[in-house]
Amino acid sequence: MSRSAAVQFAVTVVAAVLIGVPLATVLTPPDPYTQLLSLGALLVVTLPVAYYLSYRGGYESLRTRVDQ
Repeated sequence: MSRSAAVQFAVTVVAAVLIGVPLATVLTPPDPYTQLLSLGALLVVTLPVAYYLSYRGGYESLRTRVDQ
């Protein structure tokens, strides 16, 4: 099933946020400031990684490495 790069990008970002936010709430102290900082750091890391995977052939290279 072939998806467009924009859909892959959106799915990657949503999946990373859905996994990262609960993980950050468990790993950080319960104050809101620290949790907002961790959410900001998560987005700063997630957006470039999702861009690389979706638009720069990251998924294809992962697929070829897994198929070997």
